[in-house]
Amino acid sequence: MTLRSFLATAARWAAPTVVLAQVCLVWTGVFSLGEAVAVGLLLEVLLAGIVITEITLARRAFKTSRSQGADGQEALNRALSAVLPAPVAKAMGMEFGLFRALWRWIRRKPDAPEGHEILTYGSEIKPIMWAMVFLVPLEILAVEFLVPWPVVRIILLVLSVYGTVWVLGFIAALSIRPHTVGDGKVVLRFAHFTQITIPLELVESVRTARHSGYRRAVQITDGVLAMPIGDSTTLSVKLREPYPVAPKPGKPTQEVREVRFAADNTREAIRVLTASTTAG
Repeated sequence: MTLRSFLATAARWAAPTVVLAQVCLVWTGVFSLGEAVAVGLLLEVLLAGIVITEITLARRAFKTSRSQGADGQEALNRALSAVLPAPVAKAMGMEFGLFRALWRWIRRKPDAPEGHEILTYGSEIKPIMWAMVFLVPLEILAVEFLVPWPVVRIILLVLSVYGTVWVLGFIAALSIRPHTVGDGKVVLRFAHFTQITIPLELVESVRTARHSGYRRAVQITDGVLAMPIGDSTTLSVKLREPYPVAPKPGKPTQEVREVRFAADNTREAIRVLTASTTAG
């Protein structure tokens, strides 16, 4: 392990370790009040140094990822993974991704490389998402009348507002993170949660084919990669040769010979993919 990788690993766990140490000092009463204050101040200085180090590492990882062609969300995920334990980085990446998607959505700025063809998706589930948003006022009104405890009403109100923001962020991510075709590759996405890249040179054929019954955002079974919307896909892409794909970051790769995904306009998707494959 190199010194840089050791420091990066240490930085991931240092902050939560220091915070846990502070909590233990307060609750266990190991030190006197004066000693606890002095040690607490020392730990605060140490924590500040760790935070500065983590910010530096995260910025470096973000810039490196962007220079290598990663989009904003992918670069954000790599930056968080560089300074946080994997489960924490994944959770924070999802949350930050929602707010990032909302910000870009408000600015009407798709998260797609300039010059790439865009294939939209998600039209089948967006009405359900919007219905959830519009039902929130009724939910809040019902809580006000049915729940007699003020503290519980406040908690439920906060949860309702956050849930609404989450759903809006999900709608935004579906809208501003479309599938893209360009630079010799097709990038398939599911909001800000999943992204799979397939080289266009491997595409043998594209056709309309509806398959359903899927239960995961990315599913690989018997050499078939499926990225459904809801539980269905509408397009089938056959590959000339097996291509290794990791269903999730950090998971082992699996070889696929067929890729199934969903697009709002299947005819346009076939045209774009066929034209891009022929041009290549």
